[in-house]
Amino acid sequence: NMKKEDKIKRVEEMEKIMDKSADIFGEVNAALDKLEENFSDYKKLDDYYSSENWFQDVEDYNNGTLPQDLKCGVLSEDGAYDLFGDNHELAIRLVELAAKMLRR
Repeated sequence: NMKKEDKIKRVEEMEKIMDKSADIFGEVNAALDKLEENFSDYKKLDDYYSSENWFQDVEDYNNGTLPQDLKCGVLSEDGAYDLFGDNHELAIRLVELAAKMLRR
């Protein structure tokens, strides 16, 4: 038979886990809200990269038609490649985590 102190310790531990889990779920939901809200803008960026506009903007920047102090990481292929790669990895991680959560 378990001692009273051990039972109290167990309940306290489980209470901590419950509170921590509730906090984390709240944070994740808030982050997912931001991700969803940003999706149409992200899609716009994705479309831009495969458009004639992107190539024209790169050419204009390289020819000095655009200001040289213009913040334009968006005109580098590496920036886009990294961002789209991160998006892909994040999507896989979300699917894998969701599957794990549903299988509990």
